[in-house]
Amino acid sequence: MQDFGVNLICVEDGIDSSKDAGKLMISVLSAMAEIERENILVQTMEGRRQKAREGKWNGGFAPYGYQLINSELHIAEDEAEIIRIIYDKFANTTMGIAATATFLSNSGYKKKLRQNNTIEGFSTSFVKGVLDNPVYCGKLAFGRRKNEKIPGTRNEYHIVKQDKYMLNDGIHEAIVSEKLWN
Repeated sequence: MQDFGVNLICVEDGIDSSKDAGKLMISVLSAMAEIERENILVQTMEGRRQKAREGKWNGGFAPYGYQLINSELHIAEDEAEIIRIIYDKFANTTMGIAATATFLSNSGYKKKLRQNNTIEGFSTSFVKGVLDNPVYCGKLAFGRRKNEKIPGTRNEYHIVKQDKYMLNDGIHEAIVSEKLWN
């Protein structure tokens, strides 16, 4: 607010940011709120790590080929067929990622539209995402990407892939074998 020349006056708390004492009070309260926010973040992330260690789905949309039932991943057979074809073509033929995507699109397969997806065809990024995701061999990865603050900015972040991350056996059923996934 001060960046825009606006002062904060809280009648009930006796805070007036146009006065030095009010600026000090806002700084102290802001610091306390920031510490509390960091504490909540640490506790939340530790809870998510523990859930990943137990092999449980950590939330978000279910990966293609699975559906969420009571917060657990269960195979969606209509989509799992596509996942098996992707792994079969990539591992057992000379087809690469682009050729596999083209094969699926040209063979009449339609991608089931889910969440905010509006493209029925199969893209190379979709096929690559399927091949890179250990969920399909019964594993759960946690911490593959991290939201990092962009230095020199106030509230701007970007996603950075991590070299080291947790990989645990999931409680869900695998669509492909670990040998095929590897």
